[in-house]
Amino acid sequence: MNRRAGRGLVAFILILLALGTVLVLVSGNNPFATGGIVALTTSGSTNGATPHASATSSTSSTSSKSSSVAAPLKNTPPGQAKKTAPTPTPTPTPTPIILPTLPPIFPTPTPTPAPTPTPAPTPTPTAGPTPTPSAGPTPTPTPAPTPTPTPAATPTPTPAPTPTPVPAGNLTTQPVNSSSAQILWTLPGNAARVQIFRNGRLIDDFPFPGGAGMVYTDYLLWQSTTYAYEVKLLDGGNALIADQTSSLTTPAQAGSFPRLYSATSFWNTPIPAGPALAPNSAAMITASLTNYAGSANFAPTNDWGKAIAYANAVSRLYNVACTLYDCGTVINFRIPTYAQPTTGSDHHLIVINPSANSELDMWLAAAAWSAGSRYVSSPTGWGALCPQGQHCGAAVAAGYNAFGGVVRPEEIAQGHIDHALFFTTPYTRSGFIACPATHTDGVANDPNALPEGARIQLDPAFNVDAQPWPRYEKIIAHALQTYGAYLGDTGGSISFPGEANVNRGYDAWSLAGVSASSQSLASLPWSSFRVLQIQAC
Repeated sequence: MNRRAGRGLVAFILILLALGTVLVLVSGNNPFATGGIVALTTSGSTNGATPHASATSSTSSTSSKSSSVAAPLKNTPPGQAKKTAPTPTPTPTPTPIILPTLPPIFPTPTPTPAPTPTPAPTPTPTAGPTPTPSAGPTPTPTPAPTPTPTPAATPTPTPAPTPTPVPAGNLTTQPVNSSSAQILWTLPGNAARVQIFRNGRLIDDFPFPGGAGMVYTDYLLWQSTTYAYEVKLLDGGNALIADQTSSLTTPAQAGSFPRLYSATSFWNTPIPAGPALAPNSAAMITASLTNYAGSANFAPTNDWGKAIAYANAVSRLYNVACTLYDCGTVINFRIPTYAQPTTGSDHHLIVINPSANSELDMWLAAAAWSAGSRYVSSPTGWGALCPQGQHCGAAVAAGYNAFGGVVRPEEIAQGHIDHALFFTTPYTRSGFIACPATHTDGVANDPNALPEGARIQLDPAFNVDAQPWPRYEKIIAHALQTYGAYLGDTGGSISFPGEANVNRGYDAWSLAGVSASSQSLASLPWSSFRVLQIQAC
């Protein structure tokens, strides 16, 4: 636009100059005006000579042809007529040719538009390149995104092929002993949750950080048995990213089956030879045992047995709510997915976390998780919730650890029970706690009723092996001779609980040669039992 304005200004100035020249010519100041008129006049003569010849002849014959010159001068301005004769010298009329030069000045504006289009194309190329780069970048990013989403999308699709290369390691399993096995896997970085199945049954489901090595111990296995494991890994959106399987065979049991609580616990201490007896031992045996002998039983059932489960350090952590007793303590505990309480009215569940050396005992347990009362203690402690001589509540009436004295199928299978037993009876003494009990729910105000905490023993002199009893009954009878049994609760019958099958995932009792239903102990020689010396607590 600046160049156009400049050209327009030049054109304007040239026009002004041209107009000025014309005005000068019109005003008569041009010394060549006469020559111009003469030339016009001569060109009108009949002799056909060129203007220059006509002019020459007119000037040489002015005096002789004055009459012929005078005629055209009538139409000429008065000032110019006077200058016709004396001005032959300006023959250098070429100078006035400036006038012919002026006309090209006017065309100059005409070419001015010509340059104007020249800039016009200039924007056109400019606009041309502009889209070109603009289009250029567009394709450039287009390929770039194509590769970028491809890797990004690799984790997003959750097909099985994707996880296979992702894991840093493969699933491995190995037996620890005859009753437990380890599951090991270094998880891929995008894993967030683990599900572990044994023989198709979900045993645990928990969050776990990707990129870390997972070690999980599965318990409650049976000796010399093959187990198939499947482990599924899920990402943060619960999409399956890996699914692997492995199997193992547990070894045969070596030595005695491990027992709970310390070696010095009252549960695990054998009765010495010739122990002191309670003065009214015979009366208590009659009142609380013989009178109920007909219904005496061994209960390895899912309703009246005791359910046990084992947690890992990675199992989900729950805040276990409390609904009835001793609810002032906040309890957070890890509980595996497979854990279930017994189905009877007590709904007992014991969860042991070996990695934390802790035991959770629940009474009236309900899934997800709450209990009428719940307590935490040690599975390697002395076997009751508080020290001897103190009073405290527990998941069982006498204040013991809830799995204390429970018979396990492995113990029947191995042929011996290496601890004292837990039992109930309908006739319990009220208001009296015998050590090692820390609490009581006794019902009878009778000194001949057995108090909770009392220890009974089958006379070691009785010949158990000579009896025509089932194998399991003989094993229980021998345990009653060696370790005896502690009264722990008021029940509807004389009953010795066994471990419930509910958390095994298989029928362990059938493998031990025992039906998982209530087994009668009525044939035991109840009159041959005795009550050891009682110490009030």
